Amino acid sequence: MSSEENSILKEEVGEQRVENGERGEFGRHLEELGYFGGELEEGGKIDLVVTNSLAFDDDSDGEDDRSESMSRSTQGGDRSTQGGDGRKDSTVANQRHIGVPTYKKNSLAQHHMRRRISKTSAYQEANGRKSHRKKKRNISFMEAEQVEGCTKLFHTRRRVIGLKNCHDEARAVRDVEKFLAHPIVLFKVHHTLWEDIVEEMICKLCTEKPHLHLDVEQTIKSVISNDADYVIPECIQGITMNSQGIPVTEQSYIVVMGAMETVNENQVIMAILEHPFNFGRGAEEIRFICLVLCPTKTKQTKSAIQVARTYATLLADDRLRHSLLETHSSEEFAREFELECNRIHKQHERKEKIATMSIKSSIAEEPESWFPCKDLIKDIREGYKTYFQDYIEELKSTTSIQKIISTTLFLYFSLLLPGLAFGVLLSKSTGDRVDAKNVVVAQCFGGVMWGLLAGQPLVVVWTTIPVIIYTKIIYQISLNWDEGGDFFYTFYAMTGLSNAFFLIVYAVCGASKVMAYCSRSTEEIVGLFVSIAFMVEAIKYIVGQFTNYYCFPDLLSNATTHRSVRAAYDDSTEYECDPNKPLLSLLLVVITVFVGVQIFNFKYSHYLNDVKRVIVADYAIVVAVIAGSGLGTYVFGDILLAHFSVNEDRPIFQLVQLQQPSAGSVIAAIGMGLVMSILFFMEGNIAESVVSSSSNKLKRLPTYHLDMLVTGVINAILSIFCLPLVHGSLPHSPLHVRALADIEERVENGHLTEKVLYVRETRITNVVAHILIGCSILMIPYPLNIIPVPVLYALFVYLAITSLGEFQMWERFCLIFTEQSLYPHNHYVRKVPQKVIHCFTTLQVIQLGALCLISFAGTVNLKIFFPFIIIILMPIREKILPALISKRHLLTLDS
Repeated sequence: MSSEENSILKEEVGEQRVENGERGEFGRHLEELGYFGGELEEGGKIDLVVTNSLAFDDDSDGEDDRSESMSRSTQGGDRSTQGGDGRKDSTVANQRHIGVPTYKKNSLAQHHMRRRISKTSAYQEANGRKSHRKKKRNISFMEAEQVEGCTKLFHTRRRVIGLKNCHDEARAVRDVEKFLAHPIVLFKVHHTLWEDIVEEMICKLCTEKPHLHLDVEQTIKSVISNDADYVIPECIQGITMNSQGIPVTEQSYIVVMGAMETVNENQVIMAILEHPFNFGRGAEEIRFICLVLCPTKTKQTKSAIQVARTYATLLADDRLRHSLLETHSSEEFAREFELECNRIHKQHERKEKIATMSIKSSIAEEPESWFPCKDLIKDIREGYKTYFQDYIEELKSTTSIQKIISTTLFLYFSLLLPGLAFGVLLSKSTGDRVDAKNVVVAQCFGGVMWGLLAGQPLVVVWTTIPVIIYTKIIYQISLNWDEGGDFFYTFYAMTGLSNAFFLIVYAVCGASKVMAYCSRSTEEIVGLFVSIAFMVEAIKYIVGQFTNYYCFPDLLSNATTHRSVRAAYDDSTEYECDPNKPLLSLLLVVITVFVGVQIFNFKYSHYLNDVKRVIVADYAIVVAVIAGSGLGTYVFGDILLAHFSVNEDRPIFQLVQLQQPSAGSVIAAIGMGLVMSILFFMEGNIAESVVSSSSNKLKRLPTYHLDMLVTGVINAILSIFCLPLVHGSLPHSPLHVRALADIEERVENGHLTEKVLYVRETRITNVVAHILIGCSILMIPYPLNIIPVPVLYALFVYLAITSLGEFQMWERFCLIFTEQSLYPHNHYVRKVPQKVIHCFTTLQVIQLGALCLISFAGTVNLKIFFPFIIIILMPIREKILPALISKRHLLTLDS
């Protein structure tokens, strides 16, 4: 072969890579096989390789080097083409027609190659070119497209994927069951060309399922490249390890996939070849061909690559392939396939059972005698073993210092500003006996004490909506003994001390062990309840504004006067009629929430770098409050809106002057304290459980009992000063962890996922942020009282919206209204059937609805007992849900 002829041979331009892992000796072996940049799956085990644009050759010995082959073809004339030395030239083999069986010679490939070379030679002679290679460097892009013999580019992309767990993933099981119900299989296929095999498989599909109305030509093009019939666009093969530990390609089967718009559901066709078929290097002895056709737009779990991965995993079993070779009909094929799948499933269950038994035996211990404070002592050792390192460990790097500063400021603003809104609620609920200043003082004292003494300093203590509801109930009950309300202070102190006493008892007795039965389902229901409580309070405020101030024409008379909505039903009281107030209040709430959410989501934008985006997002609540306050105070300053006020005559710390309580009030206070302690116990432990989640990768173990003791001590002190009570809360606790974390963002199948890499476990942020909150008392009432009340209520809506992304339950609830092709490719979508996912979500929504109904729509006496509803959620999860949903699916959804 001349140099002119050799120059037009196809050059392979490959972009080859292997994803997800680290390159070691095994990776170097992969690199030798052509899997460049190799990274292995976790654990170093490689099972399947996905190849896009697979070209076939007959270089079965795989020993030729490309440069050596080029040299032989240039110097030896036709010797390389004819295989004179018994070795086939790989570059020539890449140009020939595909599909030549292993027992055939290269005559067909030579025929196509010589015909192509002759055309090129004639073209060169017609243009008077002596050196095609020399002239080729001067051809323009337009001219290159017009050259008939111009070499094309061949793009290859390879990536390694793991074997599919066909036993746990629901879609895999359903795909196999559907295929076995009506298997389409070709037996003893003897064609020698790849396109003939594909055509017969497609025709078989059209015969078995005529209702599909498939276009055979278009279907073949979806499996074979349109430009070159020796290229398969996408396929999956197996990779195994030989005795020397070198990875080799599994050569007995191949799974080919294609996507078509005219196909409405997945179609699978199997072909068993009569003789081994040569698919080129690494696939010279193919006996099984699996063809998968899928819709172009479908759910991720139903995509072509996922369906093909299922059958590639099953065909990787040697015994399954051996059994299928002995079948001669579709019925025998289905029977043997099902038997072997059951065998594989039983082996998998046996391995899982053995692994579970070994784990149980390894952790089995002799029962230890119990004594008071046993678990508390363990928590003290765990929580304080790195106490001083919690202050200095994270100050050694500039990045950590910047992260600590930004987190401290984020915590300061996100606690102070909503705390003022809580002060407005408490002032309204207690007749101005507890106001915003008291909330700020309680937050400062409780947060500093928690940061110094708690075992898990990443948890944030706060006055929550349920605490405000109970404070209002305490005030209403206290009116039974003193209609003037002065007995409130005594009754509040007795209730708070009772609550603290029970919390300390829980810590001493190790009651937090019950949290072992508190699953993710219960945590998410409580977390969403808190978010809904924020929304309800904001909605109540807006509705109250329209009820009190919005006016409408008096249709019952011809008078031109207007009356407010409430005045229309209560003529005995005069109400102010000013529709501008409710409209402006609604406008401020909407604008504040919109600005806050947009800036909060700025971290997902493409502007700036990732560090600066996070910093900007941390100040979302500050910018939102400034925007709302400026609009309400200065732009619409002529409309007088309400601003919070405080009792400046009352000292910051003033001991409650206990009045002589009656026996009934003492019993009522103890009862209220018991109920409140259950609320504090559940919400505090749930907050710590969320913070200590394994996904956060904390080094510190949870210290439930120690933190319960600290909560009791803090609230005992707050009670005697009639300050608002605090406990570990949502959503600030997980947001605090997230602010201190290094997070990696990944795009998987078109969906953005986030993974926590490292969390800075420090006490500095909690302590310093609450010291700053304490200093903010100097800004009360001025300048903080320039913030309009609607803006403060808007912060409730902001907190509710921004916390929704932390709950998987909310994500699953949105899936009910989401198109299936847009479902995220996460673990529960893969492993749990869609109906089961929606059923579990519906059951959670029912429980959440019952909790909200009792808390917001019930009477005062009924609201008292809503913490018991939270406790009931645990036995519902442990006893009732397993009767409705399989334990395997529950473990996936609620792990």
